[in-house]
Amino acid sequence: MKRYLVGPILASMVSTAAVQGDCTADANQDGVVNANDILIALSAWGPCQAPCGSDTDDSGTVDVIDVLAIIDGWGDCESEGLELIFEQNFEHRQAGAYDEEMLDEDWNAPTWSQGIDDGRVSIVETDDGQNMALAVLYPEGEYGTSNTGCQWKLLFEESHECVVLSYRLRFESPFDFVKGGKLPGLIGGEGNTGGGIPDGTDGWSARMMWRTDGDIMNYVYHPDQPENYGENMYWQSDGQTLQFIPGQWHDVKHEITMNTPGLNDGSIRGWLDGELVLERTDMRFRDIADFAIDGLYFSTFFGGGSSSWSTTKDETILFDDFTIQTDCH
Repeated sequence: MKRYLVGPILASMVSTAAVQGDCTADANQDGVVNANDILIALSAWGPCQAPCGSDTDDSGTVDVIDVLAIIDGWGDCESEGLELIFEQNFEHRQAGAYDEEMLDEDWNAPTWSQGIDDGRVSIVETDDGQNMALAVLYPEGEYGTSNTGCQWKLLFEESHECVVLSYRLRFESPFDFVKGGKLPGLIGGEGNTGGGIPDGTDGWSARMMWRTDGDIMNYVYHPDQPENYGENMYWQSDGQTLQFIPGQWHDVKHEITMNTPGLNDGSIRGWLDGELVLERTDMRFRDIADFAIDGLYFSTFFGGGSSSWSTTKDETILFDDFTIQTDCH
């Protein structure tokens, strides 16, 4: 991609704000610094509070220095230290039922699963036959893990201190969100779910959820959660909670960084369609070093723990293009 250079004087102004190769100027974290990042900076002009991806020098203000940093970092953005540890896009599959053998081949042989043997998972063609995706069924009048969706765990070969998970999903239209449901996310240790506050020595989880009207959030089990069930961390832009749009593909991206055991210096970040929409930098996931980020929990179902979460008709969500990277900057 074409690279634009600034003159020596301007370049010297930028040098303290932009670090070449670490994506500092990539405001929407889409892997390329371009006009979209300029527009984001202009819309955020002036004093800004986190999350503020356009504040490249962490000055608390988006100004000319940040715009110059974007210009100086123009082009493809290579994040140093990122290592691909898993990817799956289903292009090798044909349309039809998804069985346990396929699950083992595609997800590193999970030790257990739900929903596969019940016929709730399949491969479908999308985008006029140009793409293959994983389709998950949520039958009418049902809720919970036994009767809707599917679950399994992709466990990593080793624990990691920082992991970036991204995937695409599409709620088939029309879709009745009812009260909400779970979506895949990262876990550590025991991958705590189902109620109870983690004690800092057992584990944690950070799945996604949709709520009423498609509101988007992370649903996080951690030792400092305010109630018995996981903490709701809504994805927001300009103070407004964001929503999934049925019939539209969405790109979701999670970045989890472990805390120093016993300290609140971990982080959780989320991006929707390239925009940073969640940032918490005060997280305590653990008090011991025996676990970190240990796997992906592919967990999706309607619920909730009562029939008030039940589907009103058969529903389907498509999933595709899973990528997991580690050793993030």
